[in-house]
Amino acid sequence: MKVKIKLFYYIFLDVVIAMFVSNSISAQSNSVFTFQSNGNPIVPHRFTPDPAALVVGDTLWLFTGHDVGEKNKKMILKDWCVFSTIDLENWIEYPTPLKVSDFAWDKTGRAYAAQVIYRNGKYYWYISTDGSGIGVAVSDRPEGPYKDAIGKPLLTNDDCFASKHRWACIDPSVFIDDDGIAWLFWGNGQCYYVKLKDNMIEIDGNVKQVMFDDFVFEEAPWIHKRNGRYYLSYASGLPEKIAYAMADKIEGPWEYKGILNEIAGNSSTNHHSIVEFKNQWYFFYHNGSHQRDGSSHTRSVCVDNLYYNPDGTIKRVIMTTEGIAPTNEKNPVISGYYADPEVLYAQKTNKYYIYPTSDGYENWNGDYFKVFSSDNLKNWKDEGVILDLKKEVSWTEKKAWAPCVIEKKGKKQGEYYYYFYYTGNEKIGVATSKNPTGPFTDLGKPLIDWKPEGINRGAEIDPDVFYDPVSGKDYLYWGNGYCAVVELNSDMVSYKKETLKIITPPHFREGIYVFYRNGLYYFLWSENDTRSEDYRIRYGTSMSPTGPINISKDNIILSKAPEKGIYATGHNSILQIHEKDEWYIVYHRFTRPEGIKMGRSAGYHREICIDKIEFDKDGKILPVKPSL
Repeated sequence: MKVKIKLFYYIFLDVVIAMFVSNSISAQSNSVFTFQSNGNPIVPHRFTPDPAALVVGDTLWLFTGHDVGEKNKKMILKDWCVFSTIDLENWIEYPTPLKVSDFAWDKTGRAYAAQVIYRNGKYYWYISTDGSGIGVAVSDRPEGPYKDAIGKPLLTNDDCFASKHRWACIDPSVFIDDDGIAWLFWGNGQCYYVKLKDNMIEIDGNVKQVMFDDFVFEEAPWIHKRNGRYYLSYASGLPEKIAYAMADKIEGPWEYKGILNEIAGNSSTNHHSIVEFKNQWYFFYHNGSHQRDGSSHTRSVCVDNLYYNPDGTIKRVIMTTEGIAPTNEKNPVISGYYADPEVLYAQKTNKYYIYPTSDGYENWNGDYFKVFSSDNLKNWKDEGVILDLKKEVSWTEKKAWAPCVIEKKGKKQGEYYYYFYYTGNEKIGVATSKNPTGPFTDLGKPLIDWKPEGINRGAEIDPDVFYDPVSGKDYLYWGNGYCAVVELNSDMVSYKKETLKIITPPHFREGIYVFYRNGLYYFLWSENDTRSEDYRIRYGTSMSPTGPINISKDNIILSKAPEKGIYATGHNSILQIHEKDEWYIVYHRFTRPEGIKMGRSAGYHREICIDKIEFDKDGKILPVKPSL
């Protein structure tokens, strides 16, 4: 049945493409047309190169070119397209908003890359043609229609003083800075920039050229700004990759940072845009991957997630056929690569917090911890870095893994202390703070940097801290390949070594977590390697926080769901809703959907999920079905 459905889908696409991919504008171009994306490419019925995204309120507008040439024969573009979405899954295509023939001064008939910017209640569309220059059209609405604003080119090859070829004056990109100044970047072979006047249809001052070390510029500049720093991304080399540079000022000096996006599939060009939409950054680009006749002359717009490192540099964008996986309905709860989540409800703030491993580094080589906060377990705010090993820890500077945290009341009214236990280069440390979001101060030395007697395997990682409501004692658990427990002293940064006990249950790999409910102590742990799709969670119970642990026959409570594309569900923490018998499991899985295709590297590219956990009348944990 699935084969028949898939075959029907492809036949349907063939029919649709035959209807829409032609030199003439179809009926759909003269009326509003709605469609749903199914991964990459986004638009199934039209070839759409040179994407430029614009966010206005809760809507993302996507402006593209329109390839109508034949595969691998000739580049033909006569007009531009406009689409909108509020969720990156359901799209609206509007009637053709602008044609190259709308610019009487153009002599080439080729509608090259363009970008729309909003200012003063109007939308300005900066377009380029094959050799006639850069023009600007204007409209009161993002979907148009647009009209030539000045009746002549805004810029021509005469403004490209370092260039000699006919198509030097192409690929405009406009950026309005925080001070209100608008800048226009453009070029092929050489990159130029100039200020725009407030009216957005005149240049202000002299044209300048962008130059810096290792700047191999082909075309397609794009400017964006984040946390006070400027990013210049651009097509580099041929076939084109996307590279980028960073600067503290928009006029530089720029510092080359490397390749951002590899050669686009089946296309010699690679044209992109970068925007933030609903608290997530996205990378739009084109390639020639369309299942029917995709090529360098018949290109299609795609989108994938874009992530930043703590120092502001950008992680390399992974091109996927799945795109941004709009079918993830509620998971992951945090955008980006994170793992080993510890969850806390803080009485001080009445908020929830997740403390994860910062993922996305080969061999788990991250060196910092962040925290995220939420009022509702759905919307999570990035509260920033709370502990940087390289800057704030004297005894290690790498492999920041698997933290845990506990809140303790102080002696004064409203006073709380937070104890943050973590792994640093396979040793366990502890840092303290008066706030759940830090800053945290490290103890200055490892808390656990030794193997228990009789243990000659595994590693000192994955701490878990637990307050026993029965005895009033606090315990620290840890271990990979073995599971140890020791009672903590009242200062929470030292322990009673004479209480050390090994309580390793069967099938134990790592990630111990302990909680208490209705007279039972629950012990949860992860089985198998985190790089395995079969990474999963087992559990046992005890009448004591130090064991022995009783194991039931069927004790796997969370494992992969291949039918949903969910793999490697493990390393969890448990949250009880304050003063309620309502429980949730917080865990990580391979990034979905591309993780399962990444091999062992999937174990470095994980994402955080939350699902409800339930018990039967005897206290047995019911198997959790991981959700999308």
